[in-house]
Amino acid sequence: MTLAACILPLCLASAVSFDAARHAVSIEAVSAGCAEDATVEFLFVGPSSDNGYEAAFFTDATPTEIADAFDKAGIPRGLHVDFKNAAFWPAGVRLSMTPAFTNLVRDVRKEALPQIVYTGGSRLADGTPIASTNEPCAVFALYGCEQSLFQLDDNLDQSATYGRFHLIQAIPEGERRTITFTWNGDETWRPYTMKLVPGGLAKAVADIREAAAGRELSVTTDFSSELTLAEARTCSQALEMLDSRTVKINGCAKGQFYYRAFLPNEDWRERKKRLSQPPEVHFMANGKIRIYEIKEEWGDDEADLEPKLSEIAADYADVKEAAEAVSKLAERTSVVLMFAPLTTKLERFYELRNAAAKGIVQWYVFSE
Repeated sequence: MTLAACILPLCLASAVSFDAARHAVSIEAVSAGCAEDATVEFLFVGPSSDNGYEAAFFTDATPTEIADAFDKAGIPRGLHVDFKNAAFWPAGVRLSMTPAFTNLVRDVRKEALPQIVYTGGSRLADGTPIASTNEPCAVFALYGCEQSLFQLDDNLDQSATYGRFHLIQAIPEGERRTITFTWNGDETWRPYTMKLVPGGLAKAVADIREAAAGRELSVTTDFSSELTLAEARTCSQALEMLDSRTVKINGCAKGQFYYRAFLPNEDWRERKKRLSQPPEVHFMANGKIRIYEIKEEWGDDEADLEPKLSEIAADYADVKEAAEAVSKLAERTSVVLMFAPLTTKLERFYELRNAAAKGIVQWYVFSE
C-alpha cells in the first residue's frame, strides 16, 4: 500500500477528518459566543449560517464536507424528519460524541436525554445536503429539523422544544473546539411497513412487536382500501399506543393518510372552535359528495371577537369534480375535514385524496 493510500482514509480536510477503521468523524468548530445558560436551538451550524445567535458553534467545514466525511467513514445515513410526509421521528445509527453532549448542553426539563443519531439530513436531487444551500444551515439542530445532519432521537417539535436546551457555560466567541462523533457499528434501526387489513390488527401488532425486539423501527403504515372507517379508527388507536422511540410511526403508503387523520380533534366538529375554516367534505349515503365552504364575516364593531359563520353547500356526483372544488377551497389552509358513516370504506377517501391537489397537507376524517 502506498503512503498516499494510508493517509487518505484518515483525513478529508483540516476542517473535518475521518477514520474509516473506527467509523469516526472529527469536526473543527468555533464558538458563536453565546452566554452561560443561553438557550440554543443548534449545537452546530454551517460556516455561512445566519443563525449563530441561537447556536453554540459554527463549523469550519460546510455541511456537504461533513456529510462526505461521514460517507467515507462508513457511517450510513438514516431517515430525516419530513413533516410534509408526516415523518416526525428521525431515524439513524446512534453516535457517541466526544466531548459528551452533556458537557456542553443541559436539558432544563431534566428528562432522559435522547441518543444522537445520524440521518444525513434532507438532500437536493444531486445528493447535496440542503443544509449547505438553505438557512439555517443546520449541522446539528436540537429540534426536529429536516436538513440537520444529526438529530436527537426524539419527536421534537420546534415550538415545544424552544427553551429546553441551555449552554452549561459560556464559551468565548472564537474559541475553537474539536468534536468527534463515533459509530460503534451496530445497526440499531430499520424501516418497516405495517400492513393493516380487515381482521388483521392483532397479527399486525404481534408482528411489529416481534420485529422491534432489540432494535428500533421506522414504520410506514399501509391501510387497506377495504378497511371501514370504524376499523381504521381502531387500528389508529393501536398505532397511537405503539408510536414511540422504539416503534416510530413515520408516514404512510403513497396516496393514503397518516394514522392521526382517523383520530381528529373532536372539538373541531364545532366550527366556532376551529382556528380556521377549511372545507368540509361529507360522503353521502346516496354516493354523492357534499362540500361545504365555510365563510367568516367580521363585523365593524371591534368588540366582536368571533366572526359570523355561514356556509355554502354543493353536491357532486363526480369525484374529480369534487376534488377540484376541494382543492380550490383548501388553498388557504391546506387542510380538509371529511365526514362519513363508520361503515364507509377507505377506498372512497383515497379516491378523493388522490384526485385532489398535492399541496393539501392535512386530512382529517370524522364519523357521522
